Amino acid sequence: MKAKKIFIISLIIMIITVVCMGINWFISPFSDIVIRIIGGIMLIDLFVLSYSTVKLKSKRN
Repeated sequence: MKAKKIFIISLIIMIITVVCMGINWFISPFSDIVIRIIGGIMLIDLFVLSYSTVKLKSKRN
């Protein structure tokens, strides 16, 4: 159950960061420091998302 909660939270964070990147590209550019922070959050979240996905898949088998 813990891996599922982590998966859902990290998926929500990933969606938020992708939306922020889309806003940066198509609507209004953010400052450099904001882009770097969003990128760092996205990199950390990508690791957590992949880890929780593997944990969920291994529990099902």
